[in-house]
Amino acid sequence: MRDIKIIIVVIAIVLCSCVNNSKKDAQNRLVVFAGAGLTDALTEICDSFFITNGVEVKLNLASSGTLARQIEQGGEPDLYISASKRWADYIDSLGYVVDQQKTMVAGNKLSLIQPINSKTSVDIDSAIIWSDILADDYFSIGDPSHVPAGKYAVAALKHYGWYTAIKPKMLPAKDVRSALMVVELGEVPYGIVYKTDALKSSKVKIVADFADGSHPAIQNIASVISDKSNAQLLYKYLQSPLAKSIWMKYGFSVPE
Repeated sequence: MRDIKIIIVVIAIVLCSCVNNSKKDAQNRLVVFAGAGLTDALTEICDSFFITNGVEVKLNLASSGTLARQIEQGGEPDLYISASKRWADYIDSLGYVVDQQKTMVAGNKLSLIQPINSKTSVDIDSAIIWSDILADDYFSIGDPSHVPAGKYAVAALKHYGWYTAIKPKMLPAKDVRSALMVVELGEVPYGIVYKTDALKSSKVKIVADFADGSHPAIQNIASVISDKSNAQLLYKYLQSPLAKSIWMKYGFSVPE
């Protein structure tokens, strides 16, 4: 009987130790939901954050709208970084943002792109007859129903008077990286993506950047969703001088 009691005590101690270690591991591991267009810069920032603070960050990358719906349906990130103020405000309106910790961490531009080996070209400041240029081809953008880059693209198309001609030819992608890939593969002659994504690709070239006033300002907004102290630490790190240098390295603009 005495031996059985000792065994029970040992098991209890082991279980308590496992629970405590599990809680500790949870504190030292963060989950970030972020727009797909932030992949490269955010990966480097989170790697730097791990080296500095010893906190591992797992990234869930998709369109900002898809991620917002995941949060609404029970997803539990520690931070949410949206490429759209609209989706950031939506999550805030549902009460997920902790202590009003929500701010823009990086800005971007929008670019018209084509495959690197394309022999054709257009001048966005001249009259363009897209029905003739596209003929039987399509035009790649992120799906404007949930991809911020797609919404920005539609606004720019309307600003330049191209939307009516291009709308029947639009090939909506699940996120901005997918929209880029379609152009990289030469499956379509033109597309609209974030400038940062175009700059990183060796398979496309930028035809032109769209004027800032042709679409809503592109703001990547970070929001704290959990009450972990490390979540707030990462939130501040995203705005640090080192993080800003990484954002700019990948072509993003940063607030002063």
